[in-house]
Amino acid sequence: MLPVGINIPAGILRLFKSKFDWQHETKGDKNANGRNIFLARGKVLGGSSCTNVLLHHRGSKQDYDDWGNGWSGDEVLPYFLRTQDDRTGRVESNSKYHSTGGEWTMSEVRYQNPLSKKFLEVGEGVLGKNDDFNDWDRQQDGVGRFQVSERNGCRESGATAFLEKALKRENLEVRTNAMIRQVDFASTAAVGVTYNLIGDDTNADFSPVLAKDGEVILSAGAIASPQILMASGIGPRAHLEDLSIPVISDLEGVGENLQDHPAAVVSFETPKKGVSVTSKLRIKGTKINNPIPILKWFTRGKGELTSVGCDHGAFVKTGADAQADLQMRFLPARAMGPDGMTTFTQFRNTKNHPDGYSFQSVATRAKSCGKVRLASSNTQVKPIIDGGYLSDPADIATLREGIKLSRKLGAQFDEYVGEEIFPGKDVQSDAEIDQYIRDSVHTANALVGTCKMGSSADKTAVVTSDLKVKGVTGLRVVDSSVFPKIPGGQTGTPTVMVAERAAEFIKDPSKAPMAESAEREMAAAV
Repeated sequence: MLPVGINIPAGILRLFKSKFDWQHETKGDKNANGRNIFLARGKVLGGSSCTNVLLHHRGSKQDYDDWGNGWSGDEVLPYFLRTQDDRTGRVESNSKYHSTGGEWTMSEVRYQNPLSKKFLEVGEGVLGKNDDFNDWDRQQDGVGRFQVSERNGCRESGATAFLEKALKRENLEVRTNAMIRQVDFASTAAVGVTYNLIGDDTNADFSPVLAKDGEVILSAGAIASPQILMASGIGPRAHLEDLSIPVISDLEGVGENLQDHPAAVVSFETPKKGVSVTSKLRIKGTKINNPIPILKWFTRGKGELTSVGCDHGAFVKTGADAQADLQMRFLPARAMGPDGMTTFTQFRNTKNHPDGYSFQSVATRAKSCGKVRLASSNTQVKPIIDGGYLSDPADIATLREGIKLSRKLGAQFDEYVGEEIFPGKDVQSDAEIDQYIRDSVHTANALVGTCKMGSSADKTAVVTSDLKVKGVTGLRVVDSSVFPKIPGGQTGTPTVMVAERAAEFIKDPSKAPMAESAEREMAAAV
């Protein structure tokens, strides 16, 4: 169903800035010294679940208690469990937080580099051990292996886990190469959508119409969902009127509240030749793929190609917050640049990649927010993205402490220790570290929040707790854009949870989140 390069986890090295990537970027983030920050978004069936690093994290119970409005930790846990197919054996000892039989697989990576083993040894001595980051009965803190959304060594995506099995249904038709122009309305009722075909020089419009009592479900992600809503006349009135878009519903929150996990890198070279995963993937001195890892993956679903690189790490409290504010992701490879995305995008064009190891510090409960705005009413024109990176000083403080901790751990790698390449020995004071962060901060690919969920009374909310767009009928948003607050961990698995729960209450409205049901009952009683 999907190209083999997507199914291979290590194939991520070839996905960023490829034909499978929308290749967005922010526009001059002022707290990142005016840099445009690259944002990878999946341009393929399965979306960004095909281009992420596969880490299977839920965040914490408190993350969802903070969402509220019928989406508390206790209320969402059953949907995490319903979709999970745990292949790590944890369900035998912890069935409270793990289950089998669902579509969304959780596995251990079938490869472990010697440098990753060294990271666990050093990290556990400093930070303690955590062997299950999805166990909500314990703190998230500690060092361990990160579980991944893989099945038999292959990437699990929304396409392989859910769509592939549904393709034979008579009530499903999948149309690819379709570029949504807008949701169509009769007054304030959604009646269908209009789309063009990418590559069609005639630019012909196609406008399928909803059946009676049908709904439009918008699942285009944290950048495209608000873009489509605004192009359809749903968003901040002044902004829409500036682009001569008729206003259907004046919602100030559309495109606001953009949240992500900002990241910064510390990287060391090592005198041990051939130890890094990057050395094992290539024939030395060439750009030719080493056939041995390829054979391991094709014949046994094991080996280096089952790893995206950053599947060992830690969660850490760096300050007074009650929850971990720092995620550390360890990579058994030397970075090619201080912007962590550079290594992913440049490795495929590099013949001689030095051996080394790296630490990516991620502000996992970032407080900064940005926004998405239209550049044009035409959705084929990329929107204007203000990432808002480091706009809250707490995020740069978290990354600063992450860099200090990375240096502390990296200096204890014994025979593997070599020169610190990034930030480098000349970057020592807090001011110098902060400057390095601003010069190199990059995305950890966890974009959420631009169609925020909230109560009917919340003026900044775009959708109510049953994910219906406010001010119109027949339209819901179901994707990571509805997250009111970013969880502390990668956002792929929480997005699956939201989709699973939405599928249930779309089919059976009586199972909608209680907060919204209670509001309707109160309104009906008045």
